[in-house]
Amino acid sequence: MEPHLDTQQLRIVQVEKLKELQAQQKNLKQLQSELERINSKIKNHEKLSIEDTKFIGELGWLSALAVTIASIAASL
Repeated sequence: MEPHLDTQQLRIVQVEKLKELQAQQKNLKQLQSELERINSKIKNHEKLSIEDTKFIGELGWLSALAVTIASIAASL
């Protein structure tokens, strides 16, 4: 394969990965915003809604899953 084509393919992959990272960054900003909103409620001793509690529960479950995946990856 020609080096020029390899460079073009690499650039295409880099652009796609950049787009994925930007989308994930947007998702992380949304999660951070939601966590800050819930944290503010907790600091102000406000009652958490069912949706807030569900969000925290799902986030906890995802955190546990991430730790499990990282542990498995480290053992490989």
